[in-house]
Amino acid sequence: MRKFVASFFALATVVAPGSAAPASVVGSDAAACVAGKPSVEVVVSGFKQPAGTIKVTLYDGDPKRYLVKRGKLHNVIVPVHSTAPIEICIGVPAPGLYAIALHHDLNGNDEKDRADGGGYSRNPKLSIFNLKPGFNRTGFRVGDGPTRTAITLQYVRGLSIGPVRS
Repeated sequence: MRKFVASFFALATVVAPGSAAPASVVGSDAAACVAGKPSVEVVVSGFKQPAGTIKVTLYDGDPKRYLVKRGKLHNVIVPVHSTAPIEICIGVPAPGLYAIALHHDLNGNDEKDRADGGGYSRNPKLSIFNLKPGFNRTGFRVGDGPTRTAITLQYVRGLSIGPVRS
């Protein structure tokens, strides 16, 4: 019971007030989070539509490998069926420094289209001229157990990029 209460309050501090809490941890790595292994519990919110897939991509602490082709450590892809927040687990090899990049593929074609959304760990501000923030703006530490992080998706709106307006 104590573990449940601690988990509930940890989630409550990450999920924005007024938004629904995720129902459960999903993704092919969910067992790592449940078992208490080094992992990241990514709470993804701000979906534009309940469609497509969300891809969570993990990068290690080497800034030279961040957001470059073949630089990722691992990714987890889950279907999107609701606009409610989703909690996705992604396992990490060991405690250390990591970064997360998200891609909401609205039409499920596995390509980055103008209607798709995205985001990064630590929620850096994006613009048309700055779609790829540096590792220093997105990197975070993962300890011996699951580390929780919240990411709000951002979408192109005219000439700007930002969260879906409510």
